[in-house]
Amino acid sequence: MSTRLVSAGFLAVALVVLAQAFMIPDGGGYQAVGPRAFPLLVGIGMAVVAVIGVVQAFRAPVTREGGEDEGVHWRPVLLLIGALALYAVLLAPVGYWQSTTLFFVAVARVLGSRKLVRDLVVGLLLALATYLLFDRVLGITLPPGLIRLAI
Repeated sequence: MSTRLVSAGFLAVALVVLAQAFMIPDGGGYQAVGPRAFPLLVGIGMAVVAVIGVVQAFRAPVTREGGEDEGVHWRPVLLLIGALALYAVLLAPVGYWQSTTLFFVAVARVLGSRKLVRDLVVGLLLALATYLLFDRVLGITLPPGLIRLAI
């Protein structure tokens, strides 16, 4: 039953994200992609994943050898929510690429990775690539934080 509740809750959050995205006014003017595009993309992605989760949750439950419903493992869920909340708090003062690297490592650890150096390197490379793409190529300013890139 808890898997069904979590799946339905995630679907509700996805619908709220979509509703809020549609409330963002169009940029107008000459912009091909307005400020509504990325929130819509995230909301649609969340909704697709949520619908898949709801469908799977209402199918026959996954059972163990004893015949019990596996249910939701709350510890990782709560740790991921905490990591996301900490990421949101650290984003502006610490900076995008620094806090994103830390967030990647934290999520990898919660999901079972024990290779800290690899997680740091991959997280840093992904964060820097995203930062450079948005900040330098697309001209969308992301928080530079404590250590500004000289690139």
